[in-house]
This record gives sequence, C-alpha cells and structure tokens, in this order.
Amino acid sequence: MKILSILRKLKFVGFLAISLVLIGGLVYLNLRLISTEKSLSDIKSSQTNLRENFSDALFEDHLKVTNAMIAEASFTSLQKELETIKAKETSDEKTIKDVYDALLILEQKINRNVKAGLKSPDLTEQKDAWGDFLMKKDFASIMTGINEQTTALDKDYSAYLAKLEQTRVAASGYSYQTVQTERGSFGAHIIKLPLNEVKVKTVSASSGSCSNDCDTKSLAGYVKDSGGFAGMNGSYFCPPDYGSCDGKINSFDFALYDSDEGKWEHKDALTWFDTGLMTFNGGSPSFYRKTSDYGGGGVTAGISNYPSLVKDGDIVVDGDKLTSYQKDIKGTRGVIGVGGENLYLAIVNSATVIDAAYVIRSLGAKHALNLDGGGSSAMYINGKYIVGPGRSLPNAIVLTK
Repeated sequence: MKILSILRKLKFVGFLAISLVLIGGLVYLNLRLISTEKSLSDIKSSQTNLRENFSDALFEDHLKVTNAMIAEASFTSLQKELETIKAKETSDEKTIKDVYDALLILEQKINRNVKAGLKSPDLTEQKDAWGDFLMKKDFASIMTGINEQTTALDKDYSAYLAKLEQTRVAASGYSYQTVQTERGSFGAHIIKLPLNEVKVKTVSASSGSCSNDCDTKSLAGYVKDSGGFAGMNGSYFCPPDYGSCDGKINSFDFALYDSDEGKWEHKDALTWFDTGLMTFNGGSPSFYRKTSDYGGGGVTAGISNYPSLVKDGDIVVDGDKLTSYQKDIKGTRGVIGVGGENLYLAIVNSATVIDAAYVIRSLGAKHALNLDGGGSSAMYINGKYIVGPGRSLPNAIVLTK
C-alpha cells in the first residue's frame, strides 16, 4: 500500500513537473510570440510610417507641381483676361477720345458760326440723347449725331462764305443778272465799273503782229502779268482745234493796241470798215462803228472786232453781214460797252450776237462791240474765274486800278 501510495505521489510529482515544464514552455512561447508580434508590429509600424512619410513627401512634391501648374494656368488666364480688358479699355478710351475731340470740333464750329452772325443750333434734346447713349456706351450713335450737327454747321458756313464772296466780288463790279429785253430774257455775267475807277488795258501774248503759231496765255496769266484784278477774253482768233485754222493758228488779224508794249498790232486792220473799234485814252473811251473811222490819236488801249452792236444807244447790228454762227446759233457771247460813265464787260449766255446787242443796251451801254465767245469765253475777277478759263488766248482785256 505504501508502495502504491509512493508511486502515486511520484506520478503526481512527475505530472506536476511536466505540467510546470509545459506551462513554462507555453509562457516562454507566449512571451516569444508577444515579443515577435511586437517586433512585427514595430516593423509594420515602421514600414507604415516610412510608407506614409514617403507618400507625404511624394504628395507634397506632387502638390507643389500641381499648385505650380494651377498657378501658371491661372496666371496665364488672368494675363489673357487683363489683356482683353486692357484692349477693351484701350478701344473704349480711343472711342471716348474720338467723341471728345468731335465735341470740341462741334463747339469750335458753333462758335465760328455764331461769330459770323449765323444761328446757333439748339442741342438741348441732342445732349439728353447723347447722355443716354453714353450710359449705354453707344458711342456710334453719339458720333452720328455730332457728325450730323457738324455737317449742318459747315453747310451754313459754306453758304455764308459764298454769299460773302458774292458780296466781295459784287463790290468789285461783278454780278450775274437775268436781263429782260425785247427779244426775251438772258442770263449774263457782268462787270460794271465807273471808268474813273479803273484803267482798261488791251494786251497780246505776241510781241508784234503774228500770222501763225502765235503765242497765247490764260486769261489769269494776262491779269497777273499786267497787274490787274479782272479781265475778259478779247477778239476773235483762229484756235488750234479747228482744221480750217491750219496755217494761221492763234492768229487774230484784228487791230489791237498792246497797252504793255505801247503800240498797235495788225495796224493795217485799222483801215477795215466791216469791223468796229473801241479805244481808251486813260479814262476816256471812244467808239467807232467802223474801224476805218478812227483817224489816229493817242490811246492807252484799243480793240477791234466785228460786228458793232450799239452806237449812241441804237442797235446797229447789220444782220446781212453776220455769219450763220453769229445770227442763228444761241451760244455764249462776249461784249464790251461803255455808257453813263461806266465800263461794261459782259458774257451773255444762250444768245445770238443780235441778242447780245439788246442785252448790253438793256444794261445801260450806249456803245458796244462784239467780242469772241463760245469755247474761248472767259471772265476773271479777284483771283478766280467767273467764266472759263476756256482756251488759251492770243489777246485779252485787263482791268487795273
């Protein structure tokens, strides 16, 4: 029994030892496991931290790159927007400046017209409308309104200048009149001046008598070269644009006293009895129905042509001696006349030579001589042509003070 008891005790002790060993082993293993797990956890944590830190670094770089890209894109977009705004502002600024400049010009022209005694436009309604357009930035409508007003002001001022010019020229003896005669009404350009206020010159481009390829000048050239202020075409001549004038181009054949040369040209024509003659000695005129009636004597100007138109207030045109062009064709006719202490230079429109005789008498001339006309018609006064310039002329009549 004791042995059995002892065996049992030994068995228990062995079991207990084995159990302790097992338990110790399990504790050791558990501790190792815990240690290992901790090590693994530490490693994992370390790896996670490394990965996260690496990711953060990479993300930061990515963020920096992205932000830089966004910033650059935003800058570019902003720059374009600013350029657009700047361009628009520049365009608006230019338009506003144009409107402002146009308003200044409008104001200047209003002041100009007012100084000339012209009516100033009422712009009250216009200014209200322009204000509305300005709020809407409708600059085009404002410019249209300003331009309309400016055009109207210029039109009024041009009419004023034209009237002023007419008055100025009229003061120098020129006028355009519709003349009533027994043969009807005729328009005529007229220079009428007291003989004691002007000096009449008859001048030629050639020095001496010329029979072909004669020198010519414009009427303006004659007036300028003779120190005059007015002038008119002279006698008939043979222009170069007529075939029948071949061999006698720009010749005029008729007697003419060259006031600048102080001598007669074509002096032999002073014996002709189918032409008339008008002479001047200073302010004293003389008229000869027939050139052959001239008996000589001192003159300062003289021109002959045909036909004579008026003598002592009577119409003296002899229709039988006129060409068909003179008596049947209504054209532009030139006339020189004197009467009532006045000198008359006239260009009559749409008239025969006979019509011209009645016109110049109706104007007050007591003596009158027909001159050239048609395409050679020219009248010049105070620096401008009233009629013409027409053809270049071999001779002309010039008025000086």
